[in-house]
Amino acid sequence: MEDEIRTLLHETAPQPSDPAAFRLELNARLSAVEQIKTYRDREYRRSRRTMYFVFAAGILLGVVLTALALLHPVELPDISLPIPPEGLAGRYAGYVAMALGAITAACAIVLPLTLTRHRSRFLDS
Repeated sequence: MEDEIRTLLHETAPQPSDPAAFRLELNARLSAVEQIKTYRDREYRRSRRTMYFVFAAGILLGVVLTALALLHPVELPDISLPIPPEGLAGRYAGYVAMALGAITAACAIVLPLTLTRHRSRFLDS
């Protein structure tokens, strides 16, 4: 069965009219594919390098700001949420603020990762 399929494919394969022209065109297309692949790889390395620099800068900035906050504490004014008295009880306001903070932090983490993933999928196709 496999031999029959192989012979059928060999018999029905298109034959180029001029083998030299066919090889020249094939080599031109292969070199174009290699150029595209090289460009894609270069862009991928550049975007990864940029991501590493941004990550390192974020870590460094976080360490510096944490050190400044620990070494030079600043007294901040009281922050209160404008919650109507008939809405949530006073003890739930802290939980609402923590939930909103967690959602904001999750969005701040997930959004750049999602955008980076979308871009890498675009480069791969």
